[in-house]
Amino acid sequence: MSERGEEWRGRYGGLAMGVNAARRLWWMIGSESGSARRWRGEKEKEKRMGGVVAGVGLGSVGFAGMSSRRVAGMWSALLLIGLSLVMILNNVSLIGQHVEGSVRESGDAANLLRSEIGKRVKVMVLPEVGRKVLNPHPCDGYTVPPPPADPKRTGPRPCPVCYLDEEGALSQLPVEGKYDSPVLKRLSFMSDPAAAKRPSSGAPGSAFGGYPSLEERAASFDVREEMKVHCGFVKGPTPGLGTGYDIDEENREAMLACRGVVVASAIFGNYDQLQQPKNITDESKRSVCFFMFVDEETEASLNDYDNFKSSKQVGLWRVVVVHNLPYRDARRTGKIPKLLLHRLFPNVRFSIWVDGKLELVQDPYKILERFLWRTNETFAISQHYKRFDVFMEAEANKAAAKYNNKSIDSQIDFYKKEGLTPYSAAKLPITSDVPEGCVIIREHTPIANLMSCLWFNEVDRFTSRDQLSFGIVRDKLMAAVPWRVSMFKDCERRNFVVQGYHRDLLVKRGLLPVANSSGVAEVKEIKTKPGAVVSKPMTKDQVPSENQSSSSRQRVKDESRRIGLRRLAHYMDI
Repeated sequence: MSERGEEWRGRYGGLAMGVNAARRLWWMIGSESGSARRWRGEKEKEKRMGGVVAGVGLGSVGFAGMSSRRVAGMWSALLLIGLSLVMILNNVSLIGQHVEGSVRESGDAANLLRSEIGKRVKVMVLPEVGRKVLNPHPCDGYTVPPPPADPKRTGPRPCPVCYLDEEGALSQLPVEGKYDSPVLKRLSFMSDPAAAKRPSSGAPGSAFGGYPSLEERAASFDVREEMKVHCGFVKGPTPGLGTGYDIDEENREAMLACRGVVVASAIFGNYDQLQQPKNITDESKRSVCFFMFVDEETEASLNDYDNFKSSKQVGLWRVVVVHNLPYRDARRTGKIPKLLLHRLFPNVRFSIWVDGKLELVQDPYKILERFLWRTNETFAISQHYKRFDVFMEAEANKAAAKYNNKSIDSQIDFYKKEGLTPYSAAKLPITSDVPEGCVIIREHTPIANLMSCLWFNEVDRFTSRDQLSFGIVRDKLMAAVPWRVSMFKDCERRNFVVQGYHRDLLVKRGLLPVANSSGVAEVKEIKTKPGAVVSKPMTKDQVPSENQSSSSRQRVKDESRRIGLRRLAHYMDI
């Protein structure tokens, strides 16, 4: 028996015994069942033998004519009733104490979890800070200057961004609960192994996503105070434990122990070169979690890094190897950590997602202050650098063979029937329907988590091109509740992440990835007002290796062939 069962038995077992004894006595003296009738036959027999017992002190009626067994039963009943009353009064107090203790234990569950996990892994929490009201804000009035005239460079580029310095950024950390999630207060997630079975042949979705029906999809956009929605991991209550996208216990505990800020990324199918964060402050190294999710194929390519086999750490990144991947498409698998960080890190308050091809070159707390805390946002993402219309994005995806054209057309036709229209000025102040989704900055509030869940469900149901489904999900939620998604300029995104190339392009161009390499020469910061800095990354271009060995050249050929086969499978949607 469990400790809780033993505790209840010890406290209230006497009460249960008293109730059972009373039931037996009632059977002896008052029941009209067949057993009672047998006792009545015995009483008649005793009468014939002259065995009459006088009732002492019970009035004129007394116990005359009753059997000795009945008399004994009556006295025992009176005694037990008295004892039971005493026990009931005592146990009412004990039950109250127990319920109060249970509620207190439930309220302390997080602290208990922290203490238990803290014995095995380091618990990462937000720092204690002295909060300040900045009036005026040091960056008030700062405007992004126009890009410098350069006829040789017409593509996208970073622009200067005004950040607070380290101390100032931390002083703006909002108290927990400052942002009140509109309407939605409690969000829970579907967990039913039966839901992982395909309901009918050809039903869209996956076992990992639970095959939500069109009726369930429609209901998920009806925002209520308490909701339960599909959000991946439907095979079990613990994400990563027998649910698909499985993670070992040590890493799951480390993810639970992350309780403040997480910076996360992923590389699947050895598709990208691992990039190391730069310009990270000592405080962020102490209190921010850095997690990189990889599959077994990518893990094998990381063995060039020093001590990786023993530590499973590459610089700041804690590398988590994921098993039992739910999708054959590496890009679709990558959407799990990208959109479901609130499920993988249930205790985290803030998260920054960066695609595997990106190099983070600014401190996480500076980024959070600039794009969330400064304007009281909970979900921030950059606009696409070129396109702002979903229909244009769909055509660009087809032209670049990003996905099966028939699947893209089917998805867009479905959205058109739901009311999706081309972007126009009528949508202002919304400035774009298409995100550059390689960076997402979030506070894990119920409404922001709902946005992530419903966006993932679209990626699971339709194509893995998340730019196509972002707008419809955002618009439906914004129509339902007073909430918004902040979309900042793409040049601002390029200020704090430097974009590299996917491994297939590096190989095609003869640029062999080198462990621990960086595309950043330096980050130039200029102090403006006290407490504020304007930052601009100065990038360097990767150059081909001049002295490639024969083995290196062969590796390029092998890599090119492998990537070509994977891209073909991805295009054919298999």
